Amino acid sequence: MMKSIKGQIVFFTVFLVLLTICSSWYLSSKAFQNSLINQAFEEQSLTLENIEKSIAKLNRSEAIRFLAQKNFAHSDRISLYDLTGKIIWDSKPEKAKIEYLSGSADFQRALKEPLVFDSIYNRAKRTYLTHMLKKISLSDEELIVVLSRSLNLLTSVKGGLNLYFFLLMLILSFFAVLLSHFIIRKILTPLEELSGVASKLAEGKEARFSLIGPPEISNLAKSLREMAENLQNTLKLLNQQRNNLKQLIDYLPAGVILIDSEGKILYLNKSTIDMLDMAQGDYINKLFIGIIGLPKLIELYDELKERSEAESTIEVTNQNKRYLNCKAKRLEKGYLFLITDTTDQKQMEIARRNFIADASHEFQTPLTVIKAATEILACNPNMETSEREKLLQKIAEQQDRLSRLVDDLLYLAKLESQQTTITMGERETVDIVSILKDLVSEYKGYPQVRYIEWKVDIPFSRAPIEASYDAIKKALGNIIDNAVKYTQQKFKDQKGGLICISLDENKNFWHVSISDNGVGVPSNMTEDIFARFKRGSFKTGYREKSAGYGLGLAIAKNIIEGHGGIIELKSPIDPTTFLVSLPKLRKKD
Repeated sequence: MMKSIKGQIVFFTVFLVLLTICSSWYLSSKAFQNSLINQAFEEQSLTLENIEKSIAKLNRSEAIRFLAQKNFAHSDRISLYDLTGKIIWDSKPEKAKIEYLSGSADFQRALKEPLVFDSIYNRAKRTYLTHMLKKISLSDEELIVVLSRSLNLLTSVKGGLNLYFFLLMLILSFFAVLLSHFIIRKILTPLEELSGVASKLAEGKEARFSLIGPPEISNLAKSLREMAENLQNTLKLLNQQRNNLKQLIDYLPAGVILIDSEGKILYLNKSTIDMLDMAQGDYINKLFIGIIGLPKLIELYDELKERSEAESTIEVTNQNKRYLNCKAKRLEKGYLFLITDTTDQKQMEIARRNFIADASHEFQTPLTVIKAATEILACNPNMETSEREKLLQKIAEQQDRLSRLVDDLLYLAKLESQQTTITMGERETVDIVSILKDLVSEYKGYPQVRYIEWKVDIPFSRAPIEASYDAIKKALGNIIDNAVKYTQQKFKDQKGGLICISLDENKNFWHVSISDNGVGVPSNMTEDIFARFKRGSFKTGYREKSAGYGLGLAIAKNIIEGHGGIIELKSPIDPTTFLVSLPKLRKKD
C-alpha cells in the first residue's frame, strides 16, 4: 500500500493533519500548564512572605499555635520541619505520610538556598503538585516551611483538551482522507487504467486503451497501444516456438529441470516426474528444495553455488530401485539439471561383480578337491588300482559339479540382468500337469530316492499357462531337487522320507505345493532363502555340512517372477513347504 502513489498521498495527508493537531495540542497544554504553575509560584511566594513576617519573632510553640489558628491559604498545605528533616507540624495531618525529609534533594537545597520551588506529576493521584520550601528563623531556632498545592484544575483542563483534540483529530483525518481520494481520482485514475492495461499485456491478454484524459496521458496511451500491437505479434511467435520446444523436451527420455536464480522451478518435464517417482501435478514456480526430496539432488544444487558444473549418481528406492545419473550446470540466471536413467547399466555392473565374487568363492571347493586328488596321484605312481579309480572318480564328480555350477551361474546372471528373451525363450501354452508328472517320473527313477515315499495329488487333467516350457520345468525341478536332496540327507538309506506334490487353483492362479519332511530350513535362512548361494545344512555326527551351492531357489525365484508368478516358503520345517503360484492362461476374446 505504501509503495503506491495513492497510498503515499493518503498517508502523508493524514500524517500532516495528525502532526498539526498533535503539535497544537502539545503547545496548548504546555502553555496552560506553565501559566498555572507560574500563578502557583507567585501565590505561594506571597504566602511564605506573610508567614515569615508573622512568626519571625515567635518561638516554635507560639509559631505552631499561630499557624494553627490562622488560615493563610485555603488551597495550600503547610508543613513545618526542623533542620534534620523531622516533621514538626502539618496543617493537614491526615495527608502526612512522610515524617523525615532529610533525604529529599529539595530539602537539602532549602537548607542552602533562600527559596526552592518545584512541580511534579503524581501518577498515583493523576494530578500535578507544586512544592515551595523556605528556611525561616524563629526566636529560638530555624525551621523549614513547606507549602504544597494540588493543581486539580490543570488536570481537568488537560483532560478536556485531550478529548477535544482527539475528536478534532478524527474529524480532520476523515476530511483529509476524502481530500486525498479526490486528488487521486483526478490525477491518478488515468494512470491506474494504463497500469491495468499494461498488466494484461504482460499476461499476454488483449487490452483496450482509453485516450480520454490529460494530453500527456493520452499521448502515452497512443504509444502504448502501438507497442501492444507489436508485442502481441511477438508473443504469438514466442508461444509457438515455446510449445514446440516444450513438446520436444517432454518426449526426451532424459529428465530436465530448469531453476531460476531464486531456487524456483521454471520447467520440469514428464520424464523427471517418472524417474523421481513424483506425484503428478504442477510444480512450476515452486521451490526446488521444497519439491525435490532427494538429499543428493539438493547437495548437487548447493554445490552449483560454488562451481559451474557438477555431477552425481543418485539411487531412488521409492517403488522400483533405480540408478540415475544427474549432470548440473550453472547458467547466467539459474541452473539446469539433466537426469538420465542408468539402471540397466548399473544392474549389469552389479550382476557382473556379484557373479565374479560368488563364482570365485564357489569354484574354490571343487578346484581344491581336484588339485588335492591330482597331487596324490602324481606323488604315488604305484598306487593300487582301486584307490586310483576312487581318486579319478572324485575328480570326475568335481568336474561335473564345476560344469553344473558354471551353467547355473550363467543362467542366473542372465535372469538377474533381465535378459528374458535369452533365458525364457519363446512363450507358448504350457501344461503344468504334464511338467509335474514328467518331473516326478524322472526323479522316482533315481537310485538315491528308492526309500522315499511320493504323494502326488493332481486332480486336473490340464493346467495351461503362457510360459517358456524349459524355464518353468527348470524352476519346478530345482524345488523338487532340493526336496529330494534334503530328505535323502536326513533319512539316507532308511525309510521314512516323504515328498508331497499337489496342484490347486483359484480364479487367477494355479498353485503348486511341494513339501518334504527332510532336514528343513534353518531359522536364520527363512528371510533370504531365495538369495543366491544360500544353502541349507545338515549334521553328520558332530559336524555340520552344507548341501549344494545355493543357486537352485534363486534361479527358481527369478523364473517364476519373470512369468508374473509368486514363490513362497510357507513352512520351513515339518514339513518344509514351498508354494508356487503361476497366472492362468488368459482366454482370448
